[in-house]
Amino acid sequence: MTGRIAVYGGSFDPFHLGHLVPTVRAFETFHFEAVYFVPAGEPPHKLAEPLTPVTHRLSMVATATLHYKGFFASDAEVFTQGPSYTVDTVRRYTQRFPDKTPYFIMGSDSFSQIGSWERWRDLVDLAHLVVLHRAHMWGDNLKARVPEEIRDRMRVVTPFEDVSDSDTKTIYLLNHEPFPISGTSIRERQRLGLPIRELVPHEVFTYIEKYGLYRHHGEEST
Repeated sequence: MTGRIAVYGGSFDPFHLGHLVPTVRAFETFHFEAVYFVPAGEPPHKLAEPLTPVTHRLSMVATATLHYKGFFASDAEVFTQGPSYTVDTVRRYTQRFPDKTPYFIMGSDSFSQIGSWERWRDLVDLAHLVVLHRAHMWGDNLKARVPEEIRDRMRVVTPFEDVSDSDTKTIYLLNHEPFPISGTSIRERQRLGLPIRELVPHEVFTYIEKYGLYRHHGEEST
């Protein structure tokens, strides 16, 4: 069987357990050789929202994944100019690893909006998708929000299920235990002085405290 690699793109602002733990489940289920976490430089769907500098977001991903064999933080979008598009990032990985089967990991909340993504048809034909379970966006609600033309490519899988590669690019909905965590809620809790220690990896909590991140909404304190 051809080896599998996965790309997980996101704002990761901050990187939290809702990112990490489900990705571990995906790694165990699909037996990836590597997962590349790619913090977005300028995600086009969030251009109006203030993002923590990508150098901080990349550092949080790097420290949180350092001890996980096969997990890598990628600076693929750190130095891009202008909006960064997922399809371009994934294509670079398929060119870098032409003998590997490519997968792209995303949350179900992001997948529900895929019809608005730049060249989304190219993306779903370029790589298999692994969609992580977000509690508020799953089942019939999720299916109703995605383009009808890709619904017959969606397949629910359970953690540790044996998944064989298909010639047709498939959209795998990984039905793991969802984590009711979001970057937005973590940033707000930090701003209000509420505890976030149990919501993020220890390394990320230490990093946030060291650099005083998210203490003032929309501002950098460093």
